[in-house]
Amino acid sequence: MNLNNYEGRVSYNEMDTEVSNSFIRKVFLNMIGGLVITTLVPIYVFFFNQELVYTLASYFKVIAIAEMALVFFLSLGINKMSSTTARLVFFIYSLMNGILFSSLAFVFHPISILYTLGVTVIMFVVIGIYGYTTKEDLTKYSKFLMTGLITIIIISLINLFIGAPLLYWAGTILGVVIFSGLIAFDINRIKYIAYEIAGNNDDEMVEKMGIIGALNLYLDFINLFLYLLRIFGKKRN
Repeated sequence: MNLNNYEGRVSYNEMDTEVSNSFIRKVFLNMIGGLVITTLVPIYVFFFNQELVYTLASYFKVIAIAEMALVFFLSLGINKMSSTTARLVFFIYSLMNGILFSSLAFVFHPISILYTLGVTVIMFVVIGIYGYTTKEDLTKYSKFLMTGLITIIIISLINLFIGAPLLYWAGTILGVVIFSGLIAFDINRIKYIAYEIAGNNDDEMVEKMGIIGALNLYLDFINLFLYLLRIFGKKRN
């Protein structure tokens, strides 16, 4: 059930449009639900409970580690859990992300965050439409995208020690490019998966695949936003 193991093999013209659209809706509803949770938490903290950030600040590293554990737990254990549990885990992950993101409003001007969020939404929609409507099978770019992700990780680790502005901006631009590509890639892949489940009557399996698809797109959106924030975010003095 891991979407990362799927390779598209079906042409768009062979797809059952109605089934495809239904599955895509499941994916996007889950993704949007996660993003709404992640967005509402910082809004609540910034406008109604700023002290909460200072209270939780000492636990940020623990939360970040717990987040990674949740992603692995959901991705690797999806077959053994119910769709209800999987959705709950995904929303808990989204909530934890929202807690971490609450600190952004104290680092960047809120207007620049909103501007970056708007740019991210526009880019996601435009790239997503391309990924869904193109007749090209984008899974052939998986090795390029994986290489890009590994390169970003290496650049980030190296820059932790040397703090070179050139590496910082190289990683930033590469991050925008790679996660933009992953949006098209994941939506294209999800579209083809929808065809494979067209004749499957296992609604539980379809629900779980929709959650995993939502997690992939959620991560693409969040990472694209964070890299764009490096470009458009205006830090407080």
